[in-house]
Amino acid sequence: MFDKDLEPLLVLVNVKSGGCQGTELISSFRKLLNPFQVFDVLKGGPLVGLYVFRNIPKYKILACGGDGTIGWVLQCLDIAKQYKILACGGDGTIGWVLQCLDIAKQDAACFSPPCGIVPLGTGNDLSRVLRWGGGYTGEENPMDILKDVIEAEEVRLDRWAVVFHEEERSQPPTSSGAEPSPETEQMMSNPEDQTSMIIMNNYFGIGIDADVCLKFHNKRDANPEKFSSRLFNKTQYVKIGLQKVFFERTCKDLWKRIELEVDGRVIDLPNIEGIVILNLLSWGSGANPWGTAKEEGGFQKPTHYDGLLEVVGISDVSRLGLIQSKLSAGIRIAQGGSIRITTHEEWPVQVDGEPHIQPPGTITILKSALKAKMLNKAKKSRRSGATAQQVRAVQSEGSPSASGIHPSACLGIDAPLSHGKSTPEELHQTAQDDDDEEGDAFL
Repeated sequence: MFDKDLEPLLVLVNVKSGGCQGTELISSFRKLLNPFQVFDVLKGGPLVGLYVFRNIPKYKILACGGDGTIGWVLQCLDIAKQYKILACGGDGTIGWVLQCLDIAKQDAACFSPPCGIVPLGTGNDLSRVLRWGGGYTGEENPMDILKDVIEAEEVRLDRWAVVFHEEERSQPPTSSGAEPSPETEQMMSNPEDQTSMIIMNNYFGIGIDADVCLKFHNKRDANPEKFSSRLFNKTQYVKIGLQKVFFERTCKDLWKRIELEVDGRVIDLPNIEGIVILNLLSWGSGANPWGTAKEEGGFQKPTHYDGLLEVVGISDVSRLGLIQSKLSAGIRIAQGGSIRITTHEEWPVQVDGEPHIQPPGTITILKSALKAKMLNKAKKSRRSGATAQQVRAVQSEGSPSASGIHPSACLGIDAPLSHGKSTPEELHQTAQDDDDEEGDAFL
């Protein structure tokens, strides 16, 4: 039987995030924890791990990856809801984990597990806000990461539904003047065919920032092997920005070409080439377009759980570069809980760093009913107060994997564990031990 007082940890790792740093992490965590607590999300997605933990009444998640992975996890949590998760990756990985949690929660004993982060991506903006840092360096002791999970506090994260609705297409002309077929009429009259929705955790952009983001993603997709380091990725962003300064101004006069409504009120836009809508005060790898100036003019101090979004204007690509360099801020435009953008031409847009070209129509951002609990890393370490009684696992007779969880999973450590460099003989023995444990049940 599993002790209901225990709060085990589920670790979800995107092994390809951060130049494949996830491969090192997954090996380290499998040595420290029961192997059935550590999952590679590229092998079946986060839902595999969430399914294994479906009968655990209380646990945490550690998501190791980028922003996309974290979103994926949160989405799955909306399905599975109630244990602690450690997600190792960039913001993409974290989003991916959250996405799967949205799916898995329906049949889970734990309805809303809080999620910690090991940041492996390039941006890692959600990780920065929650004090997990801007990027995993490989020098951190995995045991210290587990202790940080114990000491972290639970916080809420607002999530938003971004609804894209294309404007009605004009009826295509027929070659002989004949009436359009019933199938054509049905396709043109069905609004569901022209509407899509994306859950947003971090931010939304339209115009210049989304244009640069789209160009970067296209270059990375063409040569993925070159984009394996954070420094190289940021260098490519700078190059694309310089090209926009001197050769392309595709988003010129955006302020004249779109209409913005916030909480039902039409907003007069300043002379800008881009709009960023923030749920977090971290964007583009740690920059803050909202700025740090005192809130005036009716604005409230922003948080990621206040039910409000911050709307910021970017005047041009030069200002975009200054914001990303943390030398300047954008133009504060509005703050609200319901946002609508109307366009009559195609525009580059991005949601949580994932860009695409959006056809003419409306873009509506509304508060989502899907909630997320996150783990906010403690400001100061209180590790001396972490005792074995807090989270001790009960070992049954037999192999280690026959127990509910390895003692170190909850940090009630009874025997020394090596976290330094292992000898080839030790690594070989560890691999053999892992092979011997394959097929054992988690509980």
